[in-house]
Amino acid sequence: MKKNSDLQSDFVNLTSHQLRTPLSGMKWLLELLQKTDTGNLNRKQRDFIEKIYSSNERMIALVNDLLEVSRIEGGKAKLYLQPTDLTVIIRGLLKEKAKEVQKKNLQISFTTEHEPFPLARTEPNKIKQALSNLLSNAIAYTPPAGKISIDLKTSGAEILCTIVDSGVGIPKQQQRQVFSKFFRGSNVLQIEATGTGLGLYITKAFIEASGGRIWFKSQEGKDTTFYFTLPIAK
Repeated sequence: MKKNSDLQSDFVNLTSHQLRTPLSGMKWLLELLQKTDTGNLNRKQRDFIEKIYSSNERMIALVNDLLEVSRIEGGKAKLYLQPTDLTVIIRGLLKEKAKEVQKKNLQISFTTEHEPFPLARTEPNKIKQALSNLLSNAIAYTPPAGKISIDLKTSGAEILCTIVDSGVGIPKQQQRQVFSKFFRGSNVLQIEATGTGLGLYITKAFIEASGGRIWFKSQEGKDTTFYFTLPIAK
């Protein structure tokens, strides 16, 4: 007989997979509407389509996060570890998020200890998701005209990545909960209503599955710095 936790995981898995198909279909149709020159849509209607598209993207992100959590808790989140160039992933993410950065007039810098930089031992897609979660949080919770810096350096047999933002910070009394499922700081709820609260939980799982560690320091109303390590690929 299955445990309640197993039944819950099966339910999340089944529901998420069933939701994925219609959401992907909606995404395709909305992209078609945005790209096709229908000639019949006015500005207001196009704005509505953009809002529907954004809402659909949030739903897809939620479903994907729930599936990742289900895999992690079911012991199925095994990573295919291979030499991975973090500099390529970070530069790619900065290009993807350029519009968000520009909209808030943020200053972002990315530095490496030296070039070419050593390769990390991890799974490219999973570590990209982890880095995307950290960078998205930094962008979302940093006020306009704020600063974000990303730095890569080596420390013995490990790579150390540091992400610093001049954002709202994490309340001291809530810092123990940061990597818990569904956690969102009380102060960020006033700024950004959307979000699953699963990003950092998933990020921690991926980094630890690669043989790395993650931690942070934060001052509410001032800044937050996330650190994580990954083994250098031999």
